[in-house]
Amino acid sequence: MDLNLPKVSSFLCCGGIQQDVLTKNFDLRGVFQGFSPPAYPFGVEFVTFARFAYEGTGEFQIDISLFNEKGEKVSDSLPRKIQFDGELIMHDLITAWRILFPDKGVYIFKAFCNNLNVGEFKIFCR
Repeated sequence: MDLNLPKVSSFLCCGGIQQDVLTKNFDLRGVFQGFSPPAYPFGVEFVTFARFAYEGTGEFQIDISLFNEKGEKVSDSLPRKIQFDGELIMHDLITAWRILFPDKGVYIFKAFCNNLNVGEFKIFCR
């Protein structure tokens, strides 16, 4: 069953994001898939870039949560609203994170739209 919700077309973790004021283009710096710290627990600050696509009109509540391998929530973002007006089919959501990873393993970012999971993305801590 295909739900009539925005889809996540891109999800990236990076060290920083800058946007050009004139062109509105994004410069993603330090894109990564995980960490290899010297020891755990490991505290880190980074940002995520998520692009949502939807062909139609509507307003949606988006939030992103981080879970460990056991399915326990480690961190989450504040819910934000995005509105599609039928003309622009893409919306970008940038979220700043400050997370303490307690141990190595595979962590999963889950993107929720109106409290329904619309995408999952792994981050690897070695």
